[in-house]
Amino acid sequence: MSKRWITAVVATAIVGGTLGFVLSETAQPKGETAQQKPAGSPAAPAAPAIAAAAAPVTPPAAERTLQAQPIASEPAAAQMTLWDAGSLQEEETDGITRHLTHLDPQQLATLHTGQVVSLALPGRQHPVRASLSETRNTAGSAVWHGALLDGEAMESMTLVRGKLETHITLATVDGSLSIIVDNATGKTVITDENQLVLRADPNDHLHYDHKELPPLPPPAQG
Repeated sequence: MSKRWITAVVATAIVGGTLGFVLSETAQPKGETAQQKPAGSPAAPAAPAIAAAAAPVTPPAAERTLQAQPIASEPAAAQMTLWDAGSLQEEETDGITRHLTHLDPQQLATLHTGQVVSLALPGRQHPVRASLSETRNTAGSAVWHGALLDGEAMESMTLVRGKLETHITLATVDGSLSIIVDNATGKTVITDENQLVLRADPNDHLHYDHKELPPLPPPAQG
């Protein structure tokens, strides 16, 4: 073999060895870093920041309490609606027009002074409201009395709650209404007492044609 070939082989071997050493030195820090990093080590600092930004922000307990409490003008126990106008059903029995409706009997067991009772009446555009101001017990029945709100001073409501029925009487400038409630079922019958008066004595409202009688003849002479 000639000296030129030997010199070329030796130079190639030297260059290849040097290049391999350089490459191994360059890759070694990365390999050592990977080997030195223990398993299960915490993530980079940027990861918790991203997770914290993605997590929902929980308002303080005081703010949650304020948001959960609605603001009411007056307590619900201070007012009660027995029935609305849409529940009234008209019927005619024995020539008398009545209106039927229904209420929850448990409402009548929670009445108290200062409470406002609201109920719809036939022929009225707005419900009638009464403020209960007086109460007493008579023969085992609870009697409530109150004035009608938004009405005349003489208008009032009387509610008598017995064992079987509750009787409500509304005295208005247009007349009186009688309301009877079945305490067991809540069935309610509304009757205009003016119609009861007409049925009890219809002759008081009949009109007659009165005719003048001819004059009597003069007395006989002699």
